[in-house]
Amino acid sequence: MKTALFILLGLVAGAAAGAYGGWRQGSASVLNECLYADAKQVQTSVAALKLLRAGERPLALEALEAGVDDTIVTFDADYSGIQARTGSELGRALTEVKTYRSANPRKSSRPHVDQMVGYLLSRQK
Repeated sequence: MKTALFILLGLVAGAAAGAYGGWRQGSASVLNECLYADAKQVQTSVAALKLLRAGERPLALEALEAGVDDTIVTFDADYSGIQARTGSELGRALTEVKTYRSANPRKSSRPHVDQMVGYLLSRQK
């Protein structure tokens, strides 16, 4: 009887430890991905700012537009469980990009990214 109780307690403790470890690892992974993306966006913005200060407006525009492309292609995924406000902001951001791109069409040096962005924006209302 005591052996069965110890085995049961061991299984419960092991399952709890595994669940806790998985939750922590998953949370850390999401946090790292978000911070990585934010850091890349800041780098793009700083590069564009430097180009603007140097009077290189066309290159600054390209850096900013490429940064927008790189960010919005990550929006094209099935993110189950996101909050309504996050989904709303994703939709709003895509609508703003679509409106901007309608007035300022462009082709980058990365046709595969242009194709992904075009497909994503074509589905936007």
